[in-house]
Amino acid sequence: MEMNEKKTCPAKDTPMLQVMICTYGQEGLKRVAASSHPKVEGVEYLVCCQLGPDGEDVYAPKALDRDDFKLLTTLTRGLSVNRNIALSQATAPLLLISDDDVDYTEEGLLAIIDAFRAQPDMDILTFRYASTSHSKYYPVSRCDLSTPEKGYFVTSFEIAIRRETIQGKIWFNENFGIGAGFPSGEEDIFIKDCLDAGLKGMFVPITIARHDSTTTSERNLMLASRPQTKGAVFLRLHPRQWPLRMIAHALREIPLWRKGLVPSPLAYCLNWLKGVRRAKKEKVFPTPDYSLYYPLP
Repeated sequence: MEMNEKKTCPAKDTPMLQVMICTYGQEGLKRVAASSHPKVEGVEYLVCCQLGPDGEDVYAPKALDRDDFKLLTTLTRGLSVNRNIALSQATAPLLLISDDDVDYTEEGLLAIIDAFRAQPDMDILTFRYASTSHSKYYPVSRCDLSTPEKGYFVTSFEIAIRRETIQGKIWFNENFGIGAGFPSGEEDIFIKDCLDAGLKGMFVPITIARHDSTTTSERNLMLASRPQTKGAVFLRLHPRQWPLRMIAHALREIPLWRKGLVPSPLAYCLNWLKGVRRAKKEKVFPTPDYSLYYPLP
């Protein structure tokens, strides 16, 4: 890993919360600049921008020329790799995982800090986001992440963590996420790894951000990689129950298949099984010891 800090402008006081924004190339930095990042006391934005293995020249847009922004560049590829680099360089007590096209408000960011103060025993808190382009099911009240309500799933930029309980101990599995062999599911495996390590997590029904763009999974409905990734992810999440869950998921695909939005349930199951076989053959679990590659500050 090669990393370069292009600009370091620490806040006058150590931030309580760092928003870890991962992006790629100059266009990614433009998306960051176009999104809403209010200046909030106690909050810093850590932007980690990948340049690819060959590198490319990038510059920080004027909107990011602020003392509450820190920009890092790295000659790497892969979203989970990027998240791990950001995580390794973070210094605030609380960290929020983010993407380059998420809009925040002062109220939402302060609510994250307040939620951790109200839940001192929690290592991970997940929240809600608002969207005008799609809807997502959320529980109406708090729930333990080890026993979530049926239908609820975590989106990566809803996850906030206590740095000291995770940094240097648990990392994102780099076999999953955009740019990896399995292009999604990294947040599910990250949460599972945290819970298996004995950490405590809770969903809190507080809206912290807005994201109006479609998510990766919504854009990939027709791709074989979607059920293949599901197979690999569910092998990790439910090593004994995944066959039954595969059938249940395939049945839920029928209405979408009839509308021509997804492949047939049979194709779905065959690709799911292919994903399971790939995950076993490539030995994508357990997560490697990334502390060998990401020295902490």
